[in-house]
Amino acid sequence: MPFNEHYQDDIIYITQLTRNVLSLLGVWPSMNRQRSTSEKICKFLLITISYILLYCVLIPGLLFWLIEQRTRVRIQTIPLIFYGFMATSKYGNLIYREREIKRCLKHIEEDWKNIMSVNARDTMIEAAKTGRRLVALCGAFMYGSGLSFRSILPLSKGKIVTPLNLTIKPLPCPAYFVFFDVQVSPAYETVFLIQFLSGIVTYSITVGMCGLAAVFVMHACGQLKILVDLMRNLVEEKWNEKNDVDRKLAKMVEHQIRVRNFLQLVEHTLQQACLIELLGCTMIVCLLGYCIIMEWENSNGIAMCSYFITITSLMINMFLFCYTGEQLTVQAEKVASTSCDLEWYRLPDKKARGIVLVMIISNLPTKITAGKVMDLSFKTFGDVRSKYLIIVRDNHNLCGTNTIDDY
Repeated sequence: MPFNEHYQDDIIYITQLTRNVLSLLGVWPSMNRQRSTSEKICKFLLITISYILLYCVLIPGLLFWLIEQRTRVRIQTIPLIFYGFMATSKYGNLIYREREIKRCLKHIEEDWKNIMSVNARDTMIEAAKTGRRLVALCGAFMYGSGLSFRSILPLSKGKIVTPLNLTIKPLPCPAYFVFFDVQVSPAYETVFLIQFLSGIVTYSITVGMCGLAAVFVMHACGQLKILVDLMRNLVEEKWNEKNDVDRKLAKMVEHQIRVRNFLQLVEHTLQQACLIELLGCTMIVCLLGYCIIMEWENSNGIAMCSYFITITSLMINMFLFCYTGEQLTVQAEKVASTSCDLEWYRLPDKKARGIVLVMIISNLPTKITAGKVMDLSFKTFGDVRSKYLIIVRDNHNLCGTNTIDDY
């Protein structure tokens, strides 16, 4: 019999947004039962369709980049191709890590099921609400900016007439098709729709990754807050029973070990995807900054607007990842300081010795990394922002003295 009778509703509440997005991609794991045959077929179809939509943009875009002779256009195409490779890699990682994601979700479910007090449940709900807000914010920016980039901006450009008197209808993403002319109806409308749907898949992958990181890490933050309360409760002046100290100490140690094991599992599950996200977005942001400088010279307001929107969404996405990691680090530091400030002298002499190991474990670093290369923290986000500003400044100086044909 679970202590928290409403744990299933709680699980649905904290995972609702992430579950909806990942279910659309076919990578949300089945929790308490085996999938039926129809569900397995549906999952296979969703994954297949998602990959087809991703490659329907990535491959023609790569072909366009290979045959294009203009240096400026090739540079402008690189961020789109690179982002396509990122989305494909992250999607493959989600599929490959489905078992680990399921283990993390089962761990969270057990924590919610075994809540011992109303205060602990309130603490966990408060952390879960923060996670939901992060997912909603990521979804709003990614879908809003991304889908406008693939629908409103191309349509706002209108038809372009070349010096050779050829009429070109712009696509959301540059593409080259060997076997048909994309400018002829209904091929143009079909490709436009495919690229729009591919954008939904691409941004859903990013939102799903951010959602998993927010749900997992903010749950760990809630557990660390409960650990702080257990530590403070350990050194109360009065105990109801003779063995009350042993019981509280055992519960605290068990909770601490469980939280650290969960964080190790989360680190193993998300580190590759976080590395792809941070490194990839950093490179794309720097390239887009260079593209903005080029369009500034041409006074192309529409292109500058599209690049600026994309940079903003990518920067916010990186900030959300780093924010979750920063919250975990801050909460872990609170655990460490609380363990050092415990009024151990209130405990019996022999019982006070048991706190030493708790203090040692509490002061070990607790953080989430991107592929064990960089920490998810405000410092990492600040470094990325500084590199972007430096590159934009240097490119501006170069463009001020040279033309694009010189490169």
